[in-house]
Amino acid sequence: MNSLRFALLTLLCAVALHAADVPGAVPTVPPSPQLYSADAYAAVKSFYDYDTGIPLDARVVDRIETPTFVREKIAFTAHSGERIAGWLAVPKNAATPPPCILVLHGVGSNKDSWWRPDNPTGPLAPRLLEAGYAVFMLDARFFGERSHLGDFANPQSFIGKNGWLYRFRDLIVHTVIDYRRALDYLATRPELDPKRRMVFGYSMGGVTAVNLLAVEPRVAGGIVCVAPPALGGPASGPHAAVRQRLAAVAPENHARALADRPLLFLMATRDEYYTPAAAEAMIALIPGDGKQVKFFDSGHMLPHTYIEEVIGWLNTAGW
Repeated sequence: MNSLRFALLTLLCAVALHAADVPGAVPTVPPSPQLYSADAYAAVKSFYDYDTGIPLDARVVDRIETPTFVREKIAFTAHSGERIAGWLAVPKNAATPPPCILVLHGVGSNKDSWWRPDNPTGPLAPRLLEAGYAVFMLDARFFGERSHLGDFANPQSFIGKNGWLYRFRDLIVHTVIDYRRALDYLATRPELDPKRRMVFGYSMGGVTAVNLLAVEPRVAGGIVCVAPPALGGPASGPHAAVRQRLAAVAPENHARALADRPLLFLMATRDEYYTPAAAEAMIALIPGDGKQVKFFDSGHMLPHTYIEEVIGWLNTAGW
């Protein structure tokens, strides 16, 4: 078993394997003791706040122009004082300022992976640009150009091998705030639609996307791919401590804050990190009718046809 599979399977997703394995069935996952009360959840959400007065000091440090889009590397100051960089790509010749999609990577990749022809999650960024959407992506904390924060070690090692779950929890929280700072920067770019922002997240990026949507009203909605449920299961046993440590970033706890937002969940029937019933139980916690879900007959790596589902949904989401 490779380190990615070990990390996610053991620490995030092995929490509801007793559930029925039939999409569309009534979820059988019992309520988790790690679901927060309203007061507790309000306290947790406050940790995603940040000092908006800290100067961004943003600047373009690289620029690539192609026949169909312009891609810039934007460096800015994070809430922690760290200098971080992201890619902003904007399609050329748009009739009106395009909407911008925040694109969040999973554990096995980074912001540069979206541009590689061998990216296992497919050519999402190029297809979004072809469809008329701008895209913006960062490295999650400890990934890519930010690996120096973990002494350049593979972040899969502290998630899986070392079991540093609080570091993983904090990774999610800090990355959410980084994207909130990125939204501050995107608001200064007049060539972008100032009101239409969506988020896309794959796996760990999907978990992060749910957290971001819960605390950031400037993001209209989003697409969440194969985001593993983090709660569910018995209150005791080998995974109870895992659920307790990850409860603050668990999609199940943040679901209450996503009421009536346009949301598309793209999940897998044979994902090794969760069962369909566990996924449906998680999604069912979101109030209102804004959510949609589709299951692919696949494992954790969805067939690349999911990209057309994403674009079709964005084109008709009414945002």
